[in-house]
Amino acid sequence: MSYLTEKPFTVTEINNLIKNLLEENLQKVWVKGEISNLSIPSSGHIYFTLKDAFSQIKVAFFKSSNKLSNLQLKDGKEVIVYGKISIYSKRSEYQIIAEEIKISGEGDLLLEFERLKKKLSEEGLFDENRKRPIPRFPEKIGIITSPTGAVIKDIIKIINRRYRAVEIIIFPSMVQGDEASQQLIEGIKFFNSKTDIDVIIIARGGGSIEDLWPFNDENLAREIYASKIPVISAVGHEVDFTIADFVADLRAPTPSAAAELVVPDTEELLDKLDNYKKILYTVINNLLENYNEKIKGYEANNVFRKILNFYNEYNQMLDDYILELKKTIKNFLEKKEEKIKFITEKLILLNPYSILKKGYSVVFDNTGKIIKSYENVKKGQDINIRLYKGKLKADVTKIEP
Repeated sequence: MSYLTEKPFTVTEINNLIKNLLEENLQKVWVKGEISNLSIPSSGHIYFTLKDAFSQIKVAFFKSSNKLSNLQLKDGKEVIVYGKISIYSKRSEYQIIAEEIKISGEGDLLLEFERLKKKLSEEGLFDENRKRPIPRFPEKIGIITSPTGAVIKDIIKIINRRYRAVEIIIFPSMVQGDEASQQLIEGIKFFNSKTDIDVIIIARGGGSIEDLWPFNDENLAREIYASKIPVISAVGHEVDFTIADFVADLRAPTPSAAAELVVPDTEELLDKLDNYKKILYTVINNLLENYNEKIKGYEANNVFRKILNFYNEYNQMLDDYILELKKTIKNFLEKKEEKIKFITEKLILLNPYSILKKGYSVVFDNTGKIIKSYENVKKGQDINIRLYKGKLKADVTKIEP
């Protein structure tokens, strides 16, 4: 016969104990498997079973973690889940509380991304103190992106709306696939060969890590670093990061944001100018009022009154000189105007095309050279005839010396 010497645990207590032991002693892990029993209720949370050939485990991907995710999850898709192991006490089931989900195959890319990021960071390519400022009022902007996608349309639309006093030059490039990184590099080299480009934007829309991989190319990173022109990286969505983002002089969370960052807003500038105008008017008005009061005080003083009279006399003399100068300038200009008129009339008379009004014409060969003699043409040759009004095209059928 056995006796209870201690108070027994409730089922909830033992589940909570196991849950605490798991969460405190097991670090966050990456787990690879295939999705089954996918469920996405109206709450926005995502639930599914992650399985392999022999085992399975439940996964909960709560809305707070997945709200920025653009993954297209479905049953049968192989994924890699990152999160912590926990217990769902109500069912006594252990599960993964997911913080991030990647499509399978991205794991190796993530490792390569972190390796390259660490390497370039240690070399100083990401240092903030070497990054160049973006010009406040650019005159020419070079954009490297696909010429047909929505990205370039959005960028142009936003820039034109905010600040029309800028010229946009597009270098068409692939932004996905094996050849994309080399074309992006060529775009940076192209703009650096110019002397009038103020800033470069390298852009594409969102996508998976495979889609964005050309922007993680080491050679592209080094080309951005070596660029003499400041570079803005505008790749993917706000949650997407590429090596190009880290090495660029400015990282924009989206291509549309890059368009807003690269140029000022004309309306905001006009509002600021209007405020400055009001402030300046107030300051000047206050100064003038102060000086006016001082002048009134000086006017009441006899010494300053004599100075004022002396000053007024010289003002009158100055007016006389100005009047005389105006007369002299007027006479000078009238003489020059007559001379210009005379020269203009002569030039009109000497204009070789003036004679065409009288019914004459000028004959040219196909090179634009005037034909002065029958010796300069051959039978069957095309000729151009310039009339007073219009031109004729003809060919030579007969030549008479």
